[in-house]
Amino acid sequence: MTVRVAAIDLGTVTARLLLAEVDGEGGGIRELGRFLRITHLGEGLLATGSIGEAALARELAACRDFLAEMDAVSRRDGRPFERTVAVATSAMRDARNASEVCGALRGLGLHVEVIDGLREARLSFLGTLSGFPAEGGPSMPTDGPVLTIDVGGGSTELVLGSVETGKEGARPRILKGRSFDTGSRRVTDRFLKSDPPTAEEMASADRWLVQQMQGYFEGSDAAPRKAIAVAGTATSAVSVRDGTAEYDPWKVHGATVTQGELDAVLDALAGMPLSRRRRCTGLEPGRAPVILGGLMALRTVLRLADMEAFTVSETDILQGIALDAVCPFAA
Repeated sequence: MTVRVAAIDLGTVTARLLLAEVDGEGGGIRELGRFLRITHLGEGLLATGSIGEAALARELAACRDFLAEMDAVSRRDGRPFERTVAVATSAMRDARNASEVCGALRGLGLHVEVIDGLREARLSFLGTLSGFPAEGGPSMPTDGPVLTIDVGGGSTELVLGSVETGKEGARPRILKGRSFDTGSRRVTDRFLKSDPPTAEEMASADRWLVQQMQGYFEGSDAAPRKAIAVAGTATSAVSVRDGTAEYDPWKVHGATVTQGELDAVLDALAGMPLSRRRRCTGLEPGRAPVILGGLMALRTVLRLADMEAFTVSETDILQGIALDAVCPFAA
């Protein structure tokens, strides 16, 4: 039996919707549609501690669009969505007016759960696994730990996990997961004040990122066999590297980016003023203000993990939300 699920992720920079059918027995997922709006919900949050009126207006407009998309698909297919799950992450965790924002969203008929960083990390890992089947397409190693990296707008989620195969197929097992307040918007607002940022600003951001995340990599945990990065920072690294004028998610999915290529993309974008970054081929104009902070966070993780490259996944927390809604995930 399949269950129709609408999964909504309200992040610090983007709001996203996934419409999918989930197999209630096997846990497979079939995508019906995917939609994204860049809302910059966390704009000004570091300075004020609250979600601003303009940011809330953008978020409400995006969610109205999402509800309209759900209705259109339901009317087209003659089948409603049995489950709608909306989660909010870093910006809403930090905002002192989060309850008011949730109330405004309830006014649209949307009930939003503000999830903690560990749950965010687990859902991201579960969704990432769904895009790496045992046979066909990109593969995930089953003989050692995998590091998944989700650089968002407000936070970075890291999960060291493994893939266990059994009668029910491949299932994730989390060894160590953690959320850090080191997202692209947070790094940008805290350090990258100039346009373009100065060498001193970049160096300060680098030092801070190392200080925040180095503890995760200390200790006796097994070294990851592979690094998989999800979300807009990682996909942007591929599309900017390749000069992709028209984004194709399934050409990006499974692509590998080396440390040297990531450095080259970051160095090139860091040398541009924002007005030029907005016109850079392969980069969404709305993501241009915060992309440097995201790329720096991703680079820091690779260096601390001693990984020479990462693989990009187009499946992430959205797929994790949808799967968890039907087949709850126990780590």
